[in-house]
Amino acid sequence: MEIGAGTGVLTLALARRAGRVLAVECDPRLVARARRRLAGHDNVAVVTADALRLPLPRRPFRVVANLPFGSTEAMLRRLLDDPRSPLQRADLILQEEAARRYAAARPANPRTVRWGAWYELRVGRRLAPACFRPPPSVAAAVLVVRRRRPPLVPVGGRHRLAALLRAGFREPEAPLRRSLVPPLSRGQLRRLARDLQFPLDASAADLDAHQWAGILAYLP
Repeated sequence: MEIGAGTGVLTLALARRAGRVLAVECDPRLVARARRRLAGHDNVAVVTADALRLPLPRRPFRVVANLPFGSTEAMLRRLLDDPRSPLQRADLILQEEAARRYAAARPANPRTVRWGAWYELRVGRRLAPACFRPPPSVAAAVLVVRRRRPPLVPVGGRHRLAALLRAGFREPEAPLRRSLVPPLSRGQLRRLARDLQFPLDASAADLDAHQWAGILAYLP
């Protein structure tokens, strides 16, 4: 699935490598140009649609996208919020600063922690402004998203993880001994801090997805 196919330049390269390509573009004029470029490629379907509203494939799929910088957050939420989706991998061109923020070892908010329970996010190739026409004012980078095997949290535990993170991030800068006691006792939190290697005065934003998954596994 290619999001924001434009005139089909990248779609053509994908068509030569993938078994089937669904190219999504919201501008009908660009769709017409892409269809002309891809004439004769029977493994490509170019559709006019808003990718934020289009149903995701039901079979395992990958995503390639050169996202408008203003829609990055919304598209990531569309792709990653529901771990039941059969998404296997995504290679997304984002503003470099945004790519590094999403791939940070310690996510700054509960949504990115949730993503990290089911997906590994890392920064791939950096793309200078000269790579684009017209060139943007800032550099871009590829955010590489891969499904974890096994996941840090079973898909069936997604609601419990969300509830835990709501409690932990209620006051993001407050120490966990204030936001997680209860449901944990102070003794339990001390043991978890030792086992999962985080300081007792850590705040919610100091923990990574592995550590939050460890806390969740400890709860009844």
